[in-house]
Amino acid sequence: MKKRILIMNDLAYGGGVEKLMYDLVWAWHEKYDITVMTYKYDESFYDQYPTDVRYISESVPKEYKSNFVVHVYSYINRKIYERTFMGKIKKMNFDVLLCMKDGGTLLSALKYDIPLKYAWNHTDYNNHYYTEHIFGSKENEVKAMQQFKNIICVSQDIKKGVCDVIGDPGNLIVKYNPINIENVLKKAKEPVVDIDSLELPKDKQPFRFVSVGRINDQKGYPLLIEACRALEDEGYNFEVIVIGGREPWGNEYEKIQERLYKTGVTSCKFIGPRQNSYKYIAAADWFISSSIYEGYSLVSQEAALLDIPMILTDCSGVRELLGDSEYGIVTPIHVVGIYKAMKRVMDDPSLHEYYKNKIMERKKIITYQERIREIEKLIEDENE
Repeated sequence: MKKRILIMNDLAYGGGVEKLMYDLVWAWHEKYDITVMTYKYDESFYDQYPTDVRYISESVPKEYKSNFVVHVYSYINRKIYERTFMGKIKKMNFDVLLCMKDGGTLLSALKYDIPLKYAWNHTDYNNHYYTEHIFGSKENEVKAMQQFKNIICVSQDIKKGVCDVIGDPGNLIVKYNPINIENVLKKAKEPVVDIDSLELPKDKQPFRFVSVGRINDQKGYPLLIEACRALEDEGYNFEVIVIGGREPWGNEYEKIQERLYKTGVTSCKFIGPRQNSYKYIAAADWFISSSIYEGYSLVSQEAALLDIPMILTDCSGVRELLGDSEYGIVTPIHVVGIYKAMKRVMDDPSLHEYYKNKIMERKKIITYQERIREIEKLIEDENE
């Protein structure tokens, strides 16, 4: 009989966390009986997920909100819905719960009585500790983590950050995110048709950097824009293509647009979300990330698979991939560092070939089946 697995997250689609969930589901959907649960219901779920996977959501359905009686007694009915939903989960007799995210998602997972539980932590607590208000105290967060068989940290830096900031819950392990290499390579071959500069003769094209990430303060885009302004002032012919959608909360997108307007920067082009980011990475001279904090960036590993040399700011996980600028350029997290790195690679074309060859060596550490099996062992062997 197939093991019954509940995979829970706040979103169905988004960034690296959601990519991890997507890859695990596709790797396992025939082997296990999988249910995916997100907080908010996403009507486009089955556009990309396999149809033999069940999909449910924790949030109160639309009919609860649109019904007048329910609206009047919304608090009572929310509580009734939560109880009935909890009963539904109990009746489904799951063997394993995989909580894909730290913070509020981890806290929510505590209420489900499922024999074997694992949770992921993707956040560098040394640079971005945001969860104390969710749990009430660091001690409470440690106790919450201890209710899981293991907390899976996506890099050594993430594990260290948890221990440094809240203490060691005693069940931290490191498992690198699997990346579907075949899928990345296949999608990277698709043509890019919406970047005007690609229509120019090769010798007329600007030097092209590509960055991928949602529009939020984590990604450090203001630093990137300021670096671009300095390089534009010096007359460099280049462009930075930024692929990423705005988030449903906050106003970072508006701040970015305002900064672009005030600085007059034209080289940094935010083209919005794209279903296939790999083909844009493949069209880059260099991949660049200006992130202030990360877990262990999936997109930088995907760029490595495509043999694209990289400039990455020195946040969590970066040195696990690039070493001490051995396999790519690691730069300090500030405008001057980003500016100097971009200027350096444009001034010295030989660096492209050098770091392309180095990342081709390094990408051997990025695996798919091996990393999938490492996570699968946790599900299969309860005494692991």
